[in-house]
Amino acid sequence: MGIILITVFLILLLLDLPVAYCMLLSSLAALLYMGVDPVMVGLETTRSLSSFYSFLAVPFFILAGELMNQGGLSNRLVRFVKSLIGHKRGGLLAVTCVSSQMFGAVSGASAATCAAVGSIMIPALEKKGYSRAFATALASCAGTTGALIPPSILLIIYGTIANVSIERLFLGGVIPGVLVGVGLIIMGIIVTRKINIVKEGRADRKEIIHSIFGSLFALLLVALIFGGIIGGVFTATEASAIAVIYAFLVGFLIYRELKLKDLPKILVAASKTTASLSFLIACASLFAWTLSIGKVPELFTQGIVESCNDLIYFLSPDVDESTFLFYRKIMVLVFVNLILLLFGMFIDAGPGLLIVVPVVLPISEAIGMDSGLSAVHFGVMVVSNMIIGLVTPPVGSTLFVGSAVGNVSVTKMTPHVLKLLLVMIIVQLVVTYFAPVTTFLPSLMK
Repeated sequence: MGIILITVFLILLLLDLPVAYCMLLSSLAALLYMGVDPVMVGLETTRSLSSFYSFLAVPFFILAGELMNQGGLSNRLVRFVKSLIGHKRGGLLAVTCVSSQMFGAVSGASAATCAAVGSIMIPALEKKGYSRAFATALASCAGTTGALIPPSILLIIYGTIANVSIERLFLGGVIPGVLVGVGLIIMGIIVTRKINIVKEGRADRKEIIHSIFGSLFALLLVALIFGGIIGGVFTATEASAIAVIYAFLVGFLIYRELKLKDLPKILVAASKTTASLSFLIACASLFAWTLSIGKVPELFTQGIVESCNDLIYFLSPDVDESTFLFYRKIMVLVFVNLILLLFGMFIDAGPGLLIVVPVVLPISEAIGMDSGLSAVHFGVMVVSNMIIGLVTPPVGSTLFVGSAVGNVSVTKMTPHVLKLLLVMIIVQLVVTYFAPVTTFLPSLMK
């Protein structure tokens, strides 16, 4: 059954069918081969997944992101960051990355972050001497921090499937998201050091004060979400509902850039995004269920663990048990990261997580990373790896969003993206092998 499922999936993928249909049709083929009623199974898996309370946070955060984007949040955040650091060498690079992180702390999605910040910063970067291809590549890669810094929709998906605290995962994603942003700034400065860049003028005190007050309510929302979650005041799902109410009040009553006539358009946009994501999740959940019935996760775990065991015994036949377990953990994590990296190049992160999480969870049990803060560490590692796939050809969804926003072909962006991807891979190695990066902030939770 597993062979039928994977073979049909790969064939459909090579035929350039949308990934959702590849998962759906391959699952139906495998279930029919086994003589199982695919309609009843499909309905049941979709219903059981949608019944999770934590999944309510997904449409709420999508709606909050739409409200804040339409309400002028991105402009105010960019203006705030630009007034503080825009005048420095590489300042606009930092503005792009920091603004993406701030907007990502509201929208929870990389595509929305890339579109909102990229539409402002790509022309600004080009005006100051950066190539449009480089500016678009930077905005795309910086946008991925929006999928890691809470409220992250991808972390919600992982936490729901793996039964790991979403609040702890949120906090675990903060430092890795910041490290990616800092790394992108440094790499951007290095690769553009020979370009004659026109510096921004230093903002005067009046401009700084205006930008601070203009972005104050947006920054308060970020503080509200973080403070409420880390203080145990409300859950991630409750935070999503609060974010919608807050964004509505700020957009209509304080910023006054939202009008009642805009509300139907905003609701329709949020509904389309939610519906699209829900369909992907439904197809991916059926695919994941079929994988588990075919015992693919068990076979996958057994194959990786046994391969690592054999390699360790071949290289160090007399190693003691504690050292053996340490070596095995390191090697297993290498294999997992490589496989996820390759998988993420072809499957979008959202549906990809629904497929890979049931497969890799047995591996986390085999290496002792299935409980407590270790489970948070493993979860952030998996999600951050899948996020790299958002900007890797041929199926990087955020890469194509950036291409559309910057009006630059993916081919022209790719050389710049590859340099920036090096930073993301280095951060991934740090996340994988230095646990405090992901566990320090969750350990502070009450």
